Amino acid sequence: MPRLLLFPVALCCLAVCGCHDGPLYALKHANPYFVREWKKDEALGITDFQRRKELELLVRTLPSMSANEQAEYMVHLQQILDKDPSPDMRHLAVRASTSISGPAALSLAQQALDDDSLKVRMAACDVLGKRPEPEAAQSLAKLVGESSNLDIRQAALRALGGHRGDVVKDSLKLALDDRDPAIRMAAMQSLEQVTGEPLGTSDPDVWVAYLEGKPYESNPGSFAERMRSMF
Repeated sequence: MPRLLLFPVALCCLAVCGCHDGPLYALKHANPYFVREWKKDEALGITDFQRRKELELLVRTLPSMSANEQAEYMVHLQQILDKDPSPDMRHLAVRASTSISGPAALSLAQQALDDDSLKVRMAACDVLGKRPEPEAAQSLAKLVGESSNLDIRQAALRALGGHRGDVVKDSLKLALDDRDPAIRMAAMQSLEQVTGEPLGTSDPDVWVAYLEGKPYESNPGSFAERMRSMF
């Protein structure tokens, strides 16, 4: 088939969700982890294009799939994270796992915290912030305490805002004493989410007093809270 006709064919396959055996057709049939050999070199670029588009489609369609279908695709997402050389593909695999319940999806997100790509690690923080398991919060709290990367620590702190419990509060409280103002800010923003208290993001000491059950002076609240009060 002439090269110019391959792109329309690939797009047509994407447009029909039932094409072959689902959104991961290209990932399973034109991927070196699922077949023994690559196709001819001239087809590689189109293969990569189709794989990425189909994985983007999977991110959007997984939430509406049955548990059995999600479990089937979970196997392929794990393969991508383990072996795919493309950070974009690994990033999308992590994103796709968000809506899948169970230990396999949790383990995938936890594994992604150690990925070589910052983009993948950031996605893992976001996904763990949306997962319900206590282990997700524990992984984020550990990352806050151990990572030397400012962006990752901020992402983990923001993600902790989606959880509750003593582990979360203790981790956020420790971050209030950090030397970096961005870390303290992220901790206070998450504390507002976790506690529901509008104590603001200007004074970490107010939050420390609150968390320790001590008296504290009234705070004008966060910027968003002050803006809402004006209208």
